[in-house]
Amino acid sequence: MATRSAILVIVGISGDLAQRKLLPALSQLATAKVLPEQFMIVGITRRSDVTIEPLIAGASDQTYLREHLQLFQMDLETAADYARLSDHLVAIEHQFGTAADRLFYLSVPPQVSWPIIELLGKAGLNSVENAKLLVEKPFGVDIASATELIEHINAYFKPHQVYRIDHYLAKETAQNLVVFREGNTLFKRTWNHDFIESIHIIASEKIGIEGRGNFYESTGALRDLVQSHLLQLAALTLMETPPPDQFEDIPNRRLAALRQLGLSPTLPVLEAAQRGQYAGYDLEARNPGSTTETFVSLSLASTDPRWQGVPITITTGKALADKATEIRLTYKQDRDYESNELTLRLQPNEGIEVRIWTKKPGYDAAYEQHGLRFNYADHFDNLPEAYERVLLDAIKGDHSLFASSEEVLETWRILTPVQNAWEQAGHAGLIIYPTGTSSQAVTTIPPPA
Repeated sequence: MATRSAILVIVGISGDLAQRKLLPALSQLATAKVLPEQFMIVGITRRSDVTIEPLIAGASDQTYLREHLQLFQMDLETAADYARLSDHLVAIEHQFGTAADRLFYLSVPPQVSWPIIELLGKAGLNSVENAKLLVEKPFGVDIASATELIEHINAYFKPHQVYRIDHYLAKETAQNLVVFREGNTLFKRTWNHDFIESIHIIASEKIGIEGRGNFYESTGALRDLVQSHLLQLAALTLMETPPPDQFEDIPNRRLAALRQLGLSPTLPVLEAAQRGQYAGYDLEARNPGSTTETFVSLSLASTDPRWQGVPITITTGKALADKATEIRLTYKQDRDYESNELTLRLQPNEGIEVRIWTKKPGYDAAYEQHGLRFNYADHFDNLPEAYERVLLDAIKGDHSLFASSEEVLETWRILTPVQNAWEQAGHAGLIIYPTGTSSQAVTTIPPPA
């Protein structure tokens, strides 16, 4: 159990993220008895008609939330309201009988968070001991805007106070990757270019944009998934693993891996960075002729000697044949046998699978490939959701699952040539693919002339 008293302030309590993820996650943490004994959630809302019951409808332990959730109405653009909020937090601490850690979770769009950060700082809410700022992606739209955002945050909060959330890093399989590599000699000794032929990180979805045209037109697949989630998974895969007693060094290890990662130097940018759009997207997004990508395939390479010559591919897309998020390592072929394959699956059905060759029963020497599988759901009940770990680690002050500002800038450094090339190319090279196409097949479709 976290021992300190804590107050979690959720800005945007009536939003989709708070209702679907944050409040249910807090409910589960309460059931697991890992929250501080003295803990209060303060939900910030602009409206006076917001009530608690609809907000907690999706939570398992609604009784706990009724007792530990307070609503606080305020205008997020009015400085005086931040002074009222400060007084309210002090009153809660008086009830606790002690000062509390204060966590400010900005569950709001990025354009809204900018003035909130400033007003929190000007109200002195940043200077309280153990004040923490939790920020959701996107972390800018390019390297210039990311730099500007980081400088804005740093003007009011110290780096150790800031927690940039990437919930993919909090998924069990992603967390297990370090232990899996470090704790199993079989894989620890073969996790290098001598044995591994290629690395492929995949995040495919069956659904399209589902009515989120305005959002997706301002984002696209590169910003939505590649810049944050998938490059972070690549860094976890490529980094040097720390010893078990030094897991707090994981962000530095990820950063080092990102600094050695870039587009494949053997390919022109538009070949190393392929993009596509599912047929009908532009009409669904109400922007005929849109060049926004719903599919991305990046060919990358690392300058780390460990990964010399190993092609690294990141693929993501919407309206594809399958729904899957996984890290796939293909081992080098040995004589007459096809390659072994290691897959770490983040969704659906989190787990690990190794494809191995075995003799087929019978009188001849026929052989076939089978999978050795470990599925979390087969061995553990109530697998924690990613946001449970995100919230708990922030409360405990553990930064290992959060992206540093340096990591954010490195991901944008990797993608800047892609953004520039796509902007200059316009429609050229944009593959139009039918819905339900496999991710492998998309890259074989020639772009329209």
